[in-house]
Amino acid sequence: MAVFKYVAINSSGKEKKGVIDAENARAAKLKLQKEGLFPRSLKEGGENDGNSGWNINIDLTKKKVDTTELAVMTRQLATLVQAGMPLVDSLLALSDQLENPFTKGVISEVCDEVREGSSLADAMLKHSNVFPKIYVNMVSSGESSGKLDIVLTRLADLYESQAALRRKVVSALTYPSLMLVICILAIVLLLAFVVPEITAIFVEKGKTLPLPTRIVVGLSSLILNYWWLLIALAVLPVLWLQYYKKTPEGREKLDHLKLNIPFVGNLTTKIATSLFARNLGTMLASGVELLSALGIARNIVGNVIIEKAVDSAIDGVREGKSLSSELKRTGVFPTILIHMLGIGEKTGDLEPMLLRAADNYDSEVDSVLGRLTTILEPIMILFIAIVVGGILLAIMLPMLEMSNLMSG
Repeated sequence: MAVFKYVAINSSGKEKKGVIDAENARAAKLKLQKEGLFPRSLKEGGENDGNSGWNINIDLTKKKVDTTELAVMTRQLATLVQAGMPLVDSLLALSDQLENPFTKGVISEVCDEVREGSSLADAMLKHSNVFPKIYVNMVSSGESSGKLDIVLTRLADLYESQAALRRKVVSALTYPSLMLVICILAIVLLLAFVVPEITAIFVEKGKTLPLPTRIVVGLSSLILNYWWLLIALAVLPVLWLQYYKKTPEGREKLDHLKLNIPFVGNLTTKIATSLFARNLGTMLASGVELLSALGIARNIVGNVIIEKAVDSAIDGVREGKSLSSELKRTGVFPTILIHMLGIGEKTGDLEPMLLRAADNYDSEVDSVLGRLTTILEPIMILFIAIVVGGILLAIMLPMLEMSNLMSG
């Protein structure tokens, strides 16, 4: 049994402070609500000033939930609602299934607010660090239409596909990144420890070292004597780039560069198109109005240039023009997407066309990532072989010269 220090509001609207015993924070809140008190803050450890305790409200506003965890949580809730359980009971069951204390606390907060008469969408809106705007809008649409179970299933499908896409990208880039790190470590170890030991022998004997060996010795000396400067030269550009990305001008220029780099630009466009089409199609299929759905989908693509293109298209759609013609006018989105949108608008099947387009671009992203891995793997191996082999050759040249002199 834990002790909680609380600040609550009673039925008259007056603030009340006190201490209560309960098994956990959720039980303490329920106990206070039964007494007609609505807690504003709750701290564990009633005998302390609060420095050793933790504040639930602060924790709930600082943390975030990744896409994979949100997908799992949504799938579980959709299953419970589809089984016919009342919403409050479904939220309670979901809270019991969760292992992460943060998400468990968030769902408990949402459950309490729904029990007090709030809609699920309004309760989730207070936790925007967990539930994105698209999530809240679709839940609101599902509640209005009486199809909450269907909307939750679509949301689960949406976030599962986004999590799968992210895993594919990370997986494709992990191996080349690991190889690059291993290569750099191998080079540094050779230059910092192996080269000085071997070349010292020839320097002591007054032998003139070959040019490749002198270059390698110079690099070794640079690493040993100015390692702090090399680290600074490696870290400072990264820190500057992180700062530059946060400025509006910097982000726009970098995003423009991403779209125009060979191979990378193609991959970036396909990923952004897939995210845009899938999110827009899912929202439209769930009853979200087109302009609202476009406004939300623009924030998911992750590229300022594409976001501005969507903004321009929104202005045209608001004036009564077709979405396909407006997206085509921007010159940013692929032609295939424009054609599929045009067909969907003519046949009245815009939502399934968007989802089909998203599936097509997911397949293309898989293909591009596969080719990327196939190309980068031999390139990295060749790079390591050339660099490490060059260093070893520079070390072996003096030995070969000495061997020739001795045999002569």
